[in-house]
Amino acid sequence: MLTEPAPGDATAADDTSDLLARSEAARTRGDYRGGRLLAEQAVALAAAAGDDAALALALRLVCNQALRLGDVEDAARAGNEAVLVAERLGDRGGQVDALNLLSFAYLNLALYDEALESIERSIERALTLDDPELRSGTFNRAGTIRSAMGDFAEAAELFDRASEEIAGGGVSSETVFCLLTNTADLVVQEAHSGREVDTERLHRGVDLSQRALVLAHEVGNPYRQALSLLNSGTLSAYLGDAEVAEETLATAMALTREHGYRGLEVGVLETLAMDAQRRRAFAEAVERFDDVVALATEVHDASVLARAFHNTAQCHEELGQFREALAAYRRFHDLESTQRTQTAEVRARLLGRTVELSELRHEAASLGRQAHEDPLTGLDNRRSFDAALPELLAGACERDLVCVALLDVDHFKRVNDAFGHAVGDEVLRRLGVIMREEVRRRDVLARIGGEEFALVCLLPGPERVDHLADGMQLRLDRLRRKVSETCWDEVVPGLHVTVSIGAVLTGVGGAQGADDLLRAADELLYAAKAAGRDRVLTRYLTVR
Repeated sequence: MLTEPAPGDATAADDTSDLLARSEAARTRGDYRGGRLLAEQAVALAAAAGDDAALALALRLVCNQALRLGDVEDAARAGNEAVLVAERLGDRGGQVDALNLLSFAYLNLALYDEALESIERSIERALTLDDPELRSGTFNRAGTIRSAMGDFAEAAELFDRASEEIAGGGVSSETVFCLLTNTADLVVQEAHSGREVDTERLHRGVDLSQRALVLAHEVGNPYRQALSLLNSGTLSAYLGDAEVAEETLATAMALTREHGYRGLEVGVLETLAMDAQRRRAFAEAVERFDDVVALATEVHDASVLARAFHNTAQCHEELGQFREALAAYRRFHDLESTQRTQTAEVRARLLGRTVELSELRHEAASLGRQAHEDPLTGLDNRRSFDAALPELLAGACERDLVCVALLDVDHFKRVNDAFGHAVGDEVLRRLGVIMREEVRRRDVLARIGGEEFALVCLLPGPERVDHLADGMQLRLDRLRRKVSETCWDEVVPGLHVTVSIGAVLTGVGGAQGADDLLRAADELLYAAKAAGRDRVLTRYLTVR
């Protein structure tokens, strides 16, 4: 049974953390209505307290559970705001989670371009994180979107990538359940599309659904149980196992009605109607499609309605009931036109909110830049660098390598003395541009002193560390040469600029902390200057 909080249930003792914990517990057991109400209370408390971390989580919980309840526009609004708050916090994991939810909301609203844009943003961020849970979940959600759009080959590749992430371990049973379910649903979607799906794939889909059902029973989540049963029953029907399909779908139907999962109930009704149509029991199919139309109208599922009218028209044709067939076709075309209008209206409503959120996002980003950006070069400042380096090391894999490099402009005081500080500032600005062009987007690059810059990058641990060390030496030497070979006469005639670089490369799993690495790189920088400047010195520090 659904357990809705009673009015006034959020007492003074129910602080935000407690509400969030109770909402997550409700979500896990499939009580989405009660969980959503708790999450909405948490949103109000967190917003009033200015607690962005709690607000971001609460908004994601609202989005997640509103999706399950079929309140998709509300889910999209909550998802958009969750992305904004996560960006304000600089929380990449939170951004990925929110974008994954938002992409699914857009998909359910038939806003396919927005769904793809959101999931692509999510993938870009997820690939920078060493978090198999988020990475696998992101590839999984991307596969679901591609499957729903009929791009089955791309969906299969994305599910394979999700599976590879899961194979490494460290993921929850919920993530495994989602991949099993969505991979099974891919087979269902292919079969629904009219493609010829071989028996082996249909049996594999049933097996995946049964494995998902075991996980759903383990956590006692009736929604997941009903979803697994729906996939299994649908595929059993395609296999011609009528008795198994009927029993399985009947169990799924009972769960959906007991717990109020009306979106899933529509899915069960549609499966039963389509099975009757495949069996050429057209009169039965017409009756079942009438049930689909009634419930889909109540839950405002226009895509299911359109399919139901189209299939009903085909059944009437097979029965020789051409007047009824024509009426069903007309309703189908009218609905298609209405759906396009409604989709445009939804897009306009959400776009207005998105524009507002974009303005807020821009304002928040501007404030963030003032705190963490060097105003002269546009690079990160020392404050940002000091926060980013330990965080980067903490989030890296044990097998990764890290390179910390310090770069200093040679004889910079002479530049200021000979040409003035305005020219010195222009030199630093141009150096910032050169360095940005030479480093990867995911590297940390900062101006940490007057004419001193720092670069940190993570590298996958290879079998031959010496090859990687040689590669870093070449990469940094290319940067040094680019500075030296730049035509500085464009700034002021007679100006020539060179830099010295000291860099260390070591395993993340070693004992060196951020301060140790900076100290070692600084020693090499000093040695490069003492050796004549305009050069790069690197060293590989053995992991202790």
